[in-house]
Amino acid sequence: MCRISENHFTELRISRAYSNLVRIPLDDTAIISLGRIGNGEIRMRRVSKTGVAKEPLFIIDFFDHDAQLSIDSRVCHDIADGAAAFEDYASR
Repeated sequence: MCRISENHFTELRISRAYSNLVRIPLDDTAIISLGRIGNGEIRMRRVSKTGVAKEPLFIIDFFDHDAQLSIDSRVCHDIADGAAAFEDYASR
């Protein structure tokens, strides 16, 4: 039986979402839903490219549907950053 740690599963989930995010045309709003928690939603969104050497890959937001706004967001430079942000928001 093969066991995969929760962290590796989350990293796979983030990797898959990122691959879907980069396929969205640049002129479209690029947001991927990663999951809902109560009245909130964890979302991944595209970062505007600025040409800086170490640009982030994406942003993970916690969106409050009642307030209709993002109440927290984290800039992610790699998949591990995204997995950590996702796990933090999911544990709330």
